Amino acid sequence: MFLVLTVMVPFGVSAQEATPAWWSLAGIDRDRALVLVNGDGRVRTALVQGMPVTEVVWSPEGGRLAFTGLQNGVPVVGIATTGASPRAWVIAPGRDPAWSTDGRWLAWLDGDEVVIATREGERVQRVAVGANRLVWSLDGRWLAFTKLTGEPDYSSCPVVEVGWIARATGAVTMLGRGIGDVAWIARRGDAEQPQLVYTGASDARLRWADPTSGTSGVLWDGYAETCRGPLLTSADGQWLAFLDAAGGGDDVVLLNLVTGGTRRLDDLPVGYPSIQLPRVYLWLDPLARFLYASRSFPTVVTRVDLVTGVRTVAAADPGVLVAVGPEGERLAFVRNSPGKLPVLVIIEPATGHVETVEGLGWVAWEPAAYQPVVFSAWQRTWEREDRPVAGGLAARSWTWGPQPLRVTIEEYRDAPGGRRAVLYWDKARMEVTALSGSRETRWYVTNGLLAKELITGQVQIGDAVFEEREPAMIAVAGDLDDPSGPTYATFHDFLTAPPLPVGVEIRWRMHRDGRVTEDGPGGVFAAVLIPETNHTVADVFWAFLQSEGLVWGDDQVTEGRLFEPTFFATGFPITEPYWATVKVGGVFQDVLVQCFERRCLTYTPSNAPGWQVEMGNVGLHYLAWRDHW
Repeated sequence: MFLVLTVMVPFGVSAQEATPAWWSLAGIDRDRALVLVNGDGRVRTALVQGMPVTEVVWSPEGGRLAFTGLQNGVPVVGIATTGASPRAWVIAPGRDPAWSTDGRWLAWLDGDEVVIATREGERVQRVAVGANRLVWSLDGRWLAFTKLTGEPDYSSCPVVEVGWIARATGAVTMLGRGIGDVAWIARRGDAEQPQLVYTGASDARLRWADPTSGTSGVLWDGYAETCRGPLLTSADGQWLAFLDAAGGGDDVVLLNLVTGGTRRLDDLPVGYPSIQLPRVYLWLDPLARFLYASRSFPTVVTRVDLVTGVRTVAAADPGVLVAVGPEGERLAFVRNSPGKLPVLVIIEPATGHVETVEGLGWVAWEPAAYQPVVFSAWQRTWEREDRPVAGGLAARSWTWGPQPLRVTIEEYRDAPGGRRAVLYWDKARMEVTALSGSRETRWYVTNGLLAKELITGQVQIGDAVFEEREPAMIAVAGDLDDPSGPTYATFHDFLTAPPLPVGVEIRWRMHRDGRVTEDGPGGVFAAVLIPETNHTVADVFWAFLQSEGLVWGDDQVTEGRLFEPTFFATGFPITEPYWATVKVGGVFQDVLVQCFERRCLTYTPSNAPGWQVEMGNVGLHYLAWRDHW
């Protein structure tokens, strides 16, 4: 029988206020208790007490941890959740817990067995392989392991057996012998096509193996120093970084996994008084914008800007580096003095701001929402409609846009950890709110209700939580400097306008000041009443939403419906269709405009076929609006 551990919410913070966004740090204090600490250390909550905690691992999605502790002298594995009602419970005997990168699965070691369980701790597989380390594939289908050979070791880099376990069946595949670190990469940047990377013991070459095809080969024809330093991957699946054994092992190689090109950073100041660097002593930003390299003692952290190549000292001699913030925005050090409590020193390299917290000897930041499966899901969503357009196979308007505009993390209180990764395109924003959700559904990636937010000024930061802003004074259609067409704010007072009867010719014209006249050119008719929002869709837009064409899937183009389900991209209509006089390319012309929850559609009769109906640049407009708050 294993104990269920209770949690106390900190005094002065109600359960409603204690949202997942509070908890950005997990720490172990001097009494070996697991505590949650907010960003500046001012609020802390004891999550696991009464048993010494020895190891803590955040789930990649945030809001959940796995821990190892000693219960009656026996190592046990448990799970803890954060949020409004934090709780913790012990699962089973074991050690070395490892989360899958989508947060759906948890594995740990129990003697010679590997145990695989759901994110709640329900065991689904037990496999006896004698592993000493576990590393999940990027898609959560395979679990790589290393196993000590048991041979006498006369070097600083022991030889291990390398293999993997199929999570669904428990089948074991042995690859051969390796040395040093192992990691999973994304083939061609696709996390759903993972490959295991390890250094071969026979030739010291960096090798890859593909669990789907069973093929393998040499990834890099050099000598990677994977015993001294870790294999680092970027969250977007583009880059693999590692120390080069040549030249003393102080050079970092950045290998582009899509193009195969390499970049070298020479003579980085890395060092630690042990054979192997702590993993945080060589750290790659999730988006491969910069890299941290550290040397002790005294500790000096160097930040390398991977865009400009500039190197700067991010921190000097604050203690022993123990954690790097999820996007590298903060560094945490522990400073120990004889006879005194350990002091946690948190530094913001960009500003030099310093916070100190007493009594914590180890911490880990809640991870960023950037994960390889998220980037791959975004890519697949874009490819379905827009890869044929980008490749010149389909002559039609863009659904998302030719290039992404910005990837970032935004607050969303009902996402695990209170944040989610988002990707802006010209015409939309893609989101992944539940990292551990099923990637088989079309709704794993959603696109935000941007048009609705621009019109109402209500910015959604939770399922039922909104921030009030002024509606956007940005032209819905045409050139950004258009002086006459309606803005999003213009539509604010027309959200509850009665629907046009089906079959009526559309003559309404919307002016920027909110006047509606009946001098539109006509030729377009009200087609379908949508009861969910009580608005009627114009026939040109309804035909567009029902249209078929070339779509991309399973590495090929096929004929299919462009919008499946119908309102996936647009959401339901929230306005009636109106004509407007809009400046397009410097020329004033008649354009029909209708806004839906997620997009605004335009119909320009003078455009070429395939481009008469277009998605408005809602993503671009939303970024401009948000950047001016």
